[in-house]
Amino acid sequence: MEQTFTDLRRERAGVLWIFTETFAGIVRERATDLGRLAMTSNVFRIVKFAALAVAGLMVAGIVTVMLLARGTGEDITGVVAPALLLVVLSVVAFVVATVMQGRQRKRDVAG
Repeated sequence: MEQTFTDLRRERAGVLWIFTETFAGIVRERATDLGRLAMTSNVFRIVKFAALAVAGLMVAGIVTVMLLARGTGEDITGVVAPALLLVVLSVVAFVVATVMQGRQRKRDVAG
């Protein structure tokens, strides 16, 4: 029984290692292609609009939850806190995409 358990544990660790190694290889192979794609397409514009959409939906959701919970005495922190975090991350993504898009335009004009 102990031997079977040990064999299963080793087999699972081996599968996990193979998965991790394969995933890392795929990322390495595609990183350059993805970098070129990001610099030559409208990826930054798409990211900006997606980030604004997510932030807007989260704010609308927060307001809705707050209105529905008003006067009930329920603790809505568990819902509002993650939504606020997602809003902040969306705003950060929007700002980063805007800066990167500006840099790309400068490179396009200079090049």
